[in-house]
Amino acid sequence: MKVISYLNFDGNCRPAMEFYQSVLGGELITMSYGETPMAEEMPAMADKMAHACLVGDGWNIMASDSPSEHFEAMKGMNISIHAPTVEKARAYFDGLAVGGTVIMPFEETFWSKGFGLVTDKFGTPWMVNTDMEPA
Repeated sequence: MKVISYLNFDGNCRPAMEFYQSVLGGELITMSYGETPMAEEMPAMADKMAHACLVGDGWNIMASDSPSEHFEAMKGMNISIHAPTVEKARAYFDGLAVGGTVIMPFEETFWSKGFGLVTDKFGTPWMVNTDMEPA
């Protein structure tokens, strides 16, 4: 089984996914509504994302723009990143925090050498953690 995060945006999917690519790396694959068979039915959404996928080494994040009448802001969830080192985790955290809101600063905790909570400038909440070190 594979579980994939799927994010919905209110018209700013492309800049959000480009931002995530700049922070996390990976390859960004996109398709606008104007490039789909729905183009004629949804002319106001022509330049918005019908599908976006950021693909990394063993991970991916999918997303799209929702028509405004169907959009609901993200709440009650986080995307959790587990980085192999404290340095890498801090870089992810600091990158995602640009223009966003730090909920819990990145710091050592009783379970991790580095952990922090941030909501990015697009409203996506993130948990950034280092992998547990073997005992």
